[in-house]
Amino acid sequence: MPTLIMTDVVKELRDGATITDVLRVQQSYHEQRRWSTDTLFEGRKLSDKAGDVDRAALWHSSRAELTTQPAGIRLAVDGVKLANELRETNPLGADVLHCAAAWSARYWLEEEAHHEVAFGRLLDMAGMDAIDVDDVVEHRGPFPTDNYARVCILQACVEIEACVSYGWVSRQSQDPLVRDVFHTIMKDEVQHRQYFASFAKALVDSGVYPIKDVLSMAYTWIRPDGGETFGSAREAQTERQGYVNWWEQTRAGEDEFALGDDALHEGSVHSKKLTSVFALVRETTGIQTESYDDLKRAYFASLRTNDVDRIRSAVRAGAAREAALAG
Repeated sequence: MPTLIMTDVVKELRDGATITDVLRVQQSYHEQRRWSTDTLFEGRKLSDKAGDVDRAALWHSSRAELTTQPAGIRLAVDGVKLANELRETNPLGADVLHCAAAWSARYWLEEEAHHEVAFGRLLDMAGMDAIDVDDVVEHRGPFPTDNYARVCILQACVEIEACVSYGWVSRQSQDPLVRDVFHTIMKDEVQHRQYFASFAKALVDSGVYPIKDVLSMAYTWIRPDGGETFGSAREAQTERQGYVNWWEQTRAGEDEFALGDDALHEGSVHSKKLTSVFALVRETTGIQTESYDDLKRAYFASLRTNDVDRIRSAVRAGAAREAALAG
């Protein structure tokens, strides 16, 4: 079996792999990729090239990483619970859930802890105030229970936000340490996104959830009239109970740690986020979408059928009608 991420977990399980086999592959890849915060920071300091944009990005990123702990705990607990409920009726789906829950508890939480600590150390080095204990506690609020496939797509979209945003910081910063920290963490987020995509695909392929649950979250994330990717720039925010969605806390305008819209919701940064979500949909469902309208068509079609070919046909037909009207 491969030593990297299993992108088709159901195929591996159907071909004879066991839960233990999958977990060993997860462990092997984790050991290959492990990095040390102590080693990354050893003997280094910030230069006078660390600017206001670096500080603003650090303010946001350090708080964003706090929310992964409750999300990881919830995914681990809910995954095992659902797996046990499905053991008799859908043993293949139960195996998928055990694999997803184990990865969340063992590897996602550990790697995200590296991110939290690394950004915290940068805060100290930049002379910025440490995150207040009340903020830490607030960001540790319990993650809400939801459809497991929807949560996997939600987390994949969150990882896309982090990948693109951290990559942007690592490219624009003039400080070598800032570049290295953001780039190192970005590489972790890339593979986290891939894991969540593989689990969502496996949950659909094993029949635990229908395609509409994957498409509904992707549609919710990018819809232009209030999608999650617009974060604090939305006209209205969803009422939350206990859990902090960090993307709703982004600062803009004249605030001391504000990030410009070009770093969040506009231009090439936002465009890359959207194309990454379309790629996520293709990987998890096999349905090609290239625009918000395509994704909307796919989602609405999935409310009527779970057949991939019919959903694809609906997307193509809708796009053709739109092109004819435009012509």
